[in-house]
Parts: sequence; C-alpha cells; structure tokens
Amino acid sequence: MFIHAWTLPWISILLLPIVSSQTPQSTPLPFVLPLALRSPYLHAWTRKPNVSFSWPIFWNHDNLGWEGMIRIDDHAYQWLGVSGTLPDVANITNTQITPTRTIFTYIAGPAQLTATFLSPIERSDPVKQSIPFSYISLDVNFTDGLQHRVQVYMDISGEWVTPSRSDIITWSTSTVGTSSSSFHQIQRNAPQALVEAGDRAEDTTAVIGAKSGPSVSVVVGEAGSSRRAFSTNGVVSGGLTPPAKMGNPYPVFTVVQDLGNISATTSPVVFAIGVYRNPSILLTTTTSTGKTQAQTRAPLFAASLSSISDVMDTFLSDFPNAKSRADDVDSIILNAAGNISEPYKDLVFLAARQTMASTDLTIANGTDGRWNMSDIKMFMKDVGVSGRVNPVEKIYASFPFFLFINSTYAGQLLSPLLELQDSSSNDQAFAARDLGQNYPQASGTIMKHEQQVEHTSSMLIMAFAHARISGDGTLISRHYSLLRKWAEYLIDSTMSPPDSSTVNGATYANSTNLVIKGIIALKAMSDISNAVSLADDANRYFQFSSAFMTQWSALTQTSSSDSHLPLSLGGGSPSSWSQMYNLYADKLLNTSLIDEKIFQTQAQFYQSELSRKSGGLSLDSTNVVASVAWSFFTAATISDSTIRNNLISSVHDQFFKKQANGTQPFPVNYNTDGSNAQGAGNASPAVGAIFAPLALSLSPAQSITIPPPTPPQATPEKPHTVAGPIAGGVLGGLTLLLLVTLGVFYLRRRRNQTKFPRVEAFTAESGIDSCQDHTHNSWDSASHLHMAPREEISRPFGGSGKTGQVLGPNRPPATNAVPTSISIPTVGSSIEPPSTAPSGISGFSRNAGTGSRSSRSQLSATELRGLRSEVKNLRQVMQQLQVDRPDRIQIPPTYAI
Repeated sequence: MFIHAWTLPWISILLLPIVSSQTPQSTPLPFVLPLALRSPYLHAWTRKPNVSFSWPIFWNHDNLGWEGMIRIDDHAYQWLGVSGTLPDVANITNTQITPTRTIFTYIAGPAQLTATFLSPIERSDPVKQSIPFSYISLDVNFTDGLQHRVQVYMDISGEWVTPSRSDIITWSTSTVGTSSSSFHQIQRNAPQALVEAGDRAEDTTAVIGAKSGPSVSVVVGEAGSSRRAFSTNGVVSGGLTPPAKMGNPYPVFTVVQDLGNISATTSPVVFAIGVYRNPSILLTTTTSTGKTQAQTRAPLFAASLSSISDVMDTFLSDFPNAKSRADDVDSIILNAAGNISEPYKDLVFLAARQTMASTDLTIANGTDGRWNMSDIKMFMKDVGVSGRVNPVEKIYASFPFFLFINSTYAGQLLSPLLELQDSSSNDQAFAARDLGQNYPQASGTIMKHEQQVEHTSSMLIMAFAHARISGDGTLISRHYSLLRKWAEYLIDSTMSPPDSSTVNGATYANSTNLVIKGIIALKAMSDISNAVSLADDANRYFQFSSAFMTQWSALTQTSSSDSHLPLSLGGGSPSSWSQMYNLYADKLLNTSLIDEKIFQTQAQFYQSELSRKSGGLSLDSTNVVASVAWSFFTAATISDSTIRNNLISSVHDQFFKKQANGTQPFPVNYNTDGSNAQGAGNASPAVGAIFAPLALSLSPAQSITIPPPTPPQATPEKPHTVAGPIAGGVLGGLTLLLLVTLGVFYLRRRRNQTKFPRVEAFTAESGIDSCQDHTHNSWDSASHLHMAPREEISRPFGGSGKTGQVLGPNRPPATNAVPTSISIPTVGSSIEPPSTAPSGISGFSRNAGTGSRSSRSQLSATELRGLRSEVKNLRQVMQQLQVDRPDRIQIPPTYAI
C-alpha cells in the first residue's frame, strides 16, 4: 500500500486509508473516485486528479453540476467543480480513501482545507442505512497561526434530477418550518412515479442543505451570477422563481456558511446532499390463490421520518455519531483486510460503498394500514449493466459483502425473490433470474431463461449461507418447499445441465465449473433440511451430492488433470481450463465436498498462468475477459497466501497502475490483453465479491433458530344464520370425499412406484450422467410441503434434532447410516441401477419420496407427514374457496329466514 509520511497532525487519527498525492509515488489511485454513493440514484464520482477543476459525474458519465468554493480574506478558491469565473483553484496535496470516505486535502492560499465525502455504511441500523444522503465536511487550518475571514460555498444544479437541459424543473427552499436545517429540494416539474429516464428515476427529489443558523443562507440563482457573487462579495442574492428550464437559465441551489474570523475550525463545517424518493419500489406480488397485486414500497426511514424536513434534521444532527460509526466500520474492514495484503485493502476500500449504493431498503403497509416492521425488504439495481431488479447473479457475487457487513441485509435481499416464487401460480421448476427488467419496478414476471442450473444453485447456496452465518432460519423454514423443489430440479439437471449459458457469458456444454456449483447446492440443501429437522430429506440430498461428486471427480480425469481441471466434463481439449470460482461455495458453506488436493492443484495452475500473462487471469482459456468478482471468488479458494496475493495484485494493478477502467467508475470486467482499456459493468454491485476472502473469516452462528409458525388471525364473529351450518355441511362432505379419494390415490401410486421402479442409466456418449425419466412422475406436492415446527427451536448445524446430538456440517443425519462407499460407474461404462438403494441409504432415488424400505405396506414418518400436509393444504384451499367465492354457498331460497 502506498502511504507517505505526511506530517500533518490530524493524519495520526486516520485509519491508514489509500493515499495519493501530487508528489512522486509508486502506485497511483484509479482514475475515477467515489464521492457520494448511497443509493442507485445517489452515485457521484470524480475524475482524478481534477476534482478541483472538473465536474463530478453520475456512474454513466453524465455531468453532475456540483460546485465547491472557499473564500479567504476576500479571495475565492475553487475546490470542487468548474465555475469558470475564478482566478484560483485549490491545489490538491493529498487524496485518501477508506471504505466509507474519500478525503481530499488542498492548499488554498494560507489555508489547508480538508474536504471529506462521507457515505455511511450502517452495519447495525437499517433505518439509518436507508437514508440516501451523504455528508460533506470541511476542516480549515491556517498554517500561519493568524485569524482569517472565511466563507464556504456549495451548490448543485438540476442535473441531479435530470440529464436533459430542456426539462422543466421546480424547487422549494426551506429556512423555516423545520427545527434545525435549511435546505433546497429540486425535482422535475411533472415527474412520472417509479419510471427511469437516462438511468435516473424521474421521481427523484434532490436535496442539499446544512444546519440552520444566522451564518447560513440558502438561495436559488443563475449559475454564473451566483458563483461570481460569492467570489466577489461572499454572499449570493438569488432571485429565480420556479419553474424553469434546467439548462436555461441554469439555476443552481446554493448553501453558504460564513465562519467569521478563525485560525482553524473547531468542528467540521457540514453539508448534506442526497436524493429522496417515496415510494421507492413498485413490487408486484402473487397471493396464495394466484392473484397478482401491486404494492408500493416506501423507503424504510419513512416509517419514522414522515417528511424531507424530518430526514434532513435527523441526518444533519446525527453527523458526530455517524462519523464515529464510520470510524468503527473503517476499522473493522481495515483490520480484517490487513491480514491479507496491502493491495487487497485498496480494492476492498473501493468496493464497499459501490456495493451498498446499489440497494434500497424498503417497507410496506400492513393490512391494517400501519407500517409492517416485519416486512423489510432490500432491493438491488443491476447498476452499470442491465438495470434489472434483484439480479440473482449480482446478488450472488456481492453476497460475501452483505454477509460480512450485516447478514440481515443478505436475508432482506433474498426475501423478495423467495416470496415471488413461493406461489401456487409458479410452475417453473428452476429459480428466476430477477424480480423484473426495469428498476424500480419489480414486475414479478417469472421468465424462462438459459441459466437454470446457475441461478437455482445460487439461490440454494445463498439461502443456507444466510442461515448459517446469521443463525436465522426464518427464510429456509418459511420457503422450504420452494427450496426443495429447486433441489429436485438440480437432481435431474446438475450432471447434464440443460442450459449452456453461464452468468459470465460463456456458452459451452457440461461446464466443469457449473456442474460443481449444482453439486455444492445439493449439499447446501441437505444442510437446510438438517436445520429444519427433516432428516430423510437431509439424507437424500447428502447422498445425491456425494454420488454426483464422485461422478464429477471421475469425469474430470484427463491427460492434464494432474495440472488443472478441464473446461468441460467428459470432452473438449484437455488443455482447456477455467477459473474454478464456484469452488468458493464449498469453503463458504464448509461442505467439504472438494478434496484439498484439487484446491492445491488449481492454485499451482493459476500461478503458472499469472507468470505467463501480465494482464491477470482471464475467466477461461477461450477468451481474454477477466472478472473482478470471480477473480476474488477464485482467490478465496487459494490457501497458499503467495499465490492468492499474486492473483489479487494482478487485479489491483489493472486499476491502480494500468488504469484499466479509463474514465469509468470501478467496472467489474476488463480485458487482460490490454486491447480494450474500457471495462464493463460500471459501478456494478458485483465488486462486493472482493469481500469473498473476508467472508470466510466469519464464524457461523452456533445454531440456526427455526421460528414458530405464524398463528392464524381471529376471524370477526358473524351473525348466526342457518346458512353457516348448511354450507359447512356441504363443504365438509366435499372435503371428506376428496380426502378419501386422495388417500386411495396416494396409496395406489406408492404401489405403482414399487411395482415399476425407475430405470436409470449412465451413457458414455456424453461423458456425463444423462439419466432420463421415461415414465415421468409429476413432482409430489405431499412430499415437499414444509412442516413448520410448533415451537421455536434452535438446531445445531448438521444436527438431526435429537437431544444432545450435535453433528458436523458435513455429516448426514444419524437416523440413516451412511455407507463407507457408493458404487459409481467409471467413465465409459454402462450399468443398471441397483434394485434397492445401497444399504443404509433411505430414499436414494431420483423420484422424491421413493426408496428402498423394509416394508412397502407401511408409510414412513416422512410420508405420513406428507399425507397430513396434503390434508391440511386441501382444508386451507376449501376454506379459501369459502372466503373467495361466498356466492357459491349462499342460503338456498327454501331455507331463507
């Protein structure tokens, strides 16, 4: 890391951030640096080294009018933006970055000016995290020890709400009616709610202000005249009234603070800047009966702060505490990252704000019209790429960051994805890729895609990772049947993926890297089943993951397998290869499916590739594209610290030495051959993957708590009539008839399954398990319904739920003994399946609910629970029918009273 021996006294309190200056140094900073990053629409960056004489930019390169000046003894100096009217520009002498701050030190005449751009990352307070505002604080110190007259100035333009200068904007200025702050709020004249234009939300309200006081003035004026007035007189007269075109007369919204005669500031001079949107998200949900409904979700802070005035007052008054909390966050990340390497710290510092700023924390009203504090959801925008809502591949890449910062946030990202798909109307067997195509509208449309194994595996891995680290089993318990459906899909698809496309854009069949991800996901499902005390399911998925792992290992044996894993299983060039970044999930979840020798062999191969190429490690042998995200998943799998750090340094050099991002905010992809200096995925949240090594240092919770089921709400008593008993009798008769039919069908089907076992085969042509179900049985709903416990329990990881029994995360439940070996066909062989499952393996079959048992005339405990769940489910359907269609059970005319 590049830290110079600055002699300024305040440096001693800083947390060894990234530092740059105009003096010679070995490693410069990236060309584009973060300023204010708090939400998908608060993304302000600056181009180094011109912060004091260039406009800040939005992540898509649109200019953001943002001007900063200081006036010392009637002489003005510009430290931010481009006024075009000043004779002097403050000279930058020092630039520093921490996870939460970017700090510039200037020389402005006799003064040393320090400008700190603070975008808090709130690890323990989601309400504060949901406020999309940033702080700008100024510290002034005069080196001559004398007193000087000082005024400071800041303004923003309408470019914060629209990139089009022809758009009409309006505004209001608050100097009264609020307890402690003076501020401007700016918006489009006729904004359309929940719609984007030019990557901006049309309904954005931009805000700039400071704490109220006699020395603070907030005025709206034309840009040129306002800036000249401050430069000349230290005050701004204003005079513009709304509405007006953004570009003509180009109004600016100024905040001036007069510090009087000082030799140094005794406390920072603080400004607040941000964007305000309410509602934040339009979420389309599906009810249990398959009906869709639109839900507008507010920012979480709206539950306690009802107006912009409240938000501004609270945010500004909280600055001292926010700064202290930011110090703590910086210290935690610094200490953790410092155990790896100096280049790693640099990259971690850049990634933190960028990842968090892709999200919105939201809340909705409950059925009683009040804020439902149990319904907090986080939404992510695919910033810099597609603009999709909660893109699974970006959440998966950034998941290590959220686990490290606050695992609750990780769960709040998963929650809307799980709820959307856990509906009777969702007949898709695999996981969706997002919540919608256009942020901030989460349309809830579940579309078929070509990355089925990829996203399904990601969801299972993330669901267990969240439960394992947080100890909160709510999601895996509430959505168990959905997770189980996905696991069944992986049983049929993992070893022969129907999709050839992966999230990194590669298209090749039987990807070694993709198949292992599906196998790890099945082991994750086994651990999920253990956590909710479904031992038979846990054993089933454990056996499949183990069997598939053996097949995978056999299929990776090639002439070059001693040096690296092949790109594809059972075919392709032996010299082909890929970054095996999906092995990371094995370490994150501690599944221990992967032999340590594989990790070591891959590490040595990566080192040989890095020594041959100066541009870093590409994704695979077929292209030159490298991914920041997957490079850090790969790095986290390398136990040899020298090789790991070499890979990290190769990424670091691209952005800190070679400026691979050019003029773009930190992108997630770049070319390793230098043929394209411009990366892809500007400001993407996927860089949260840089936290992958840190996430491995997290200690899992000692147990996963499964909450009790939510009790049904009491139904208001209705007037007594004869209709109720009559309708109830009719429904009761129908229910009884259906239950008897269901029971007969269930038993007959079991006998058929026993009589006609499924035939499976391993074909040598594909070199991969291509078992097909030629007598297709629909997935049995009885076998997957989640039986929620009736009381809150805490399950040790991997435990079967028996008192006093604690199992390791990689052991199957003790109720089913695991054989010492499983017979797996060798490559090129063809076998018939055993007539029964291996000894001691219950349910080892591709058909859920079938397996070898000592007595086929008796139902197992799992099957009995499944049948009971069918009955319960049918009863709920009949009750819902009575609620939804009361017209069908009206009192017959002859019984009218």
